[in-house]
Amino acid sequence: MQSLLDRFYERSNHLETLLNNDPAEAVRQAREIDLDKPDCFNMMSLRAAILVDGGALTEQPGAIEEGITLIRELLSRFPKVELAYNLANGLIAMVGFPPRDASWLDHQERTREHRAEIRQHLWNVAQNSDSASPLRTQAWTNLGNQFSNSYRFGEAHDAWLAALAIDPENGVAAAAASRNLLWLYNQDTCSDITRMEAAILAKIAHRHPERVFQYAGAQAAKQIAEFAKEFEDPAPRTLHQDPFIAWIERERLTLSPAVELIDLTLGKLDWIMLPGIMERESGASGMPPPVFAMFNILKGDFILARDLAWRSIDEKIWPSTGRFADTLDFATYGPDTSALILAHRTALDLLDKVAVTANHYFEIGQAPDKVYFGKLWRGGLDKVTGARPLNEKVEKVIRGGANALYGLVELAEDYESSAGILRAQKNLRNAGTHRFVVLHDLGDPAHSRKAPEVEHHHREQFVQEVLRALRVARSAIQMLALSIAQHEQACARRVPGLVGTLIVPDHDWIRGRDEDV
Repeated sequence: MQSLLDRFYERSNHLETLLNNDPAEAVRQAREIDLDKPDCFNMMSLRAAILVDGGALTEQPGAIEEGITLIRELLSRFPKVELAYNLANGLIAMVGFPPRDASWLDHQERTREHRAEIRQHLWNVAQNSDSASPLRTQAWTNLGNQFSNSYRFGEAHDAWLAALAIDPENGVAAAAASRNLLWLYNQDTCSDITRMEAAILAKIAHRHPERVFQYAGAQAAKQIAEFAKEFEDPAPRTLHQDPFIAWIERERLTLSPAVELIDLTLGKLDWIMLPGIMERESGASGMPPPVFAMFNILKGDFILARDLAWRSIDEKIWPSTGRFADTLDFATYGPDTSALILAHRTALDLLDKVAVTANHYFEIGQAPDKVYFGKLWRGGLDKVTGARPLNEKVEKVIRGGANALYGLVELAEDYESSAGILRAQKNLRNAGTHRFVVLHDLGDPAHSRKAPEVEHHHREQFVQEVLRALRVARSAIQMLALSIAQHEQACARRVPGLVGTLIVPDHDWIRGRDEDV
């Protein structure tokens, strides 16, 4: 006699096969699944999955919504990461892809809450080390896709590389990362190594079509195969001998227009620059606009924060001038520990400076001393809808062509919202700024003597938070530069006749320090 589990697997295999060959029929048969049987929870999960996937393939929003309702019911009873992942995928199918026309912003705003929920579920699955590897790599892949749809290209690349770290054969993540690098390369702001890395990633997808099929299905596998075969095999690269350079490349901490490998022939690691800026003020006497000074400070602060993080790894390079009382809980004290905490705080403090720069350049109109990254982009609460619409000037700039500015809007929400995926970073920054953070290299920080003024963290875990904070700051600076470039291009198209230019020279060249660093 066939067991309930055997019947479930038999039906599951049948519907999965049908989904690839006749998705409309798969949806019809999924709706016929009887949920009044003893194995109703397994069958409910199967019915939901087929309704979502089949509904997406056949453009049946009703089927997708039915599947989401079932998954929410299951998740309320069984809070498992697999169900959270399925819910995120259901919401992705319901939200759909953003259009490529003038209604892009309308779509992003209309789906804002659902997309925030998608990011939360995918983030939690990806961060859960107890989850199965195939689930985590796909969660990172889909999270990268969500970032990319909002011009959060740096964070998207980080997510896709995280997916590849879990499964080096994940051709879906590799192809997505390759496409984004190629798009950025075609903006004529990146180096040739951007295209080379795009080729490296495309070849991963080319070598592992079976994994692409497993993760994304037959249709996506065909599209990715067509894309990947366009690239020639890239030339082999020589590994960096300098441990500092190797660390920066491994942790993706260069300030360049794209998250890319390091090309030492460029001379500088951090070579992202603002585009030419159309002069808005009369009588400026040929001096570059203040936004160049602001951007220089942003870069300098980031480089310092990164350097502090690197130097904090080795406690021997710091002067041993202080004596410290041992708190008998394996805590670490000294300038190396303080430098690590300061690196985290400095990286996230850059977000407010990014907002100040955007407020000035885009003429949003807030007083400079009242600008905060989490609050700049939206107006007050609409009492009718309960939503916070975009600031009118922010919306005008985005609709004018600076789509990358929306990436900063969304990043700010992930950072400011109590349920945002980056809220823990803000909380940790506030603890390091206004209270005390104590790091432990051994033992369990939970055994330390408690005080509300002190937070205790494992040092190694805190290092990972510092690296994440640096990557968030890097991405914010990249989005700021891209949004300014997009805005300048739109302004140039609207100005009739010839536009005069002022060359902004390299600072090191002016100072006579133009040697490579």
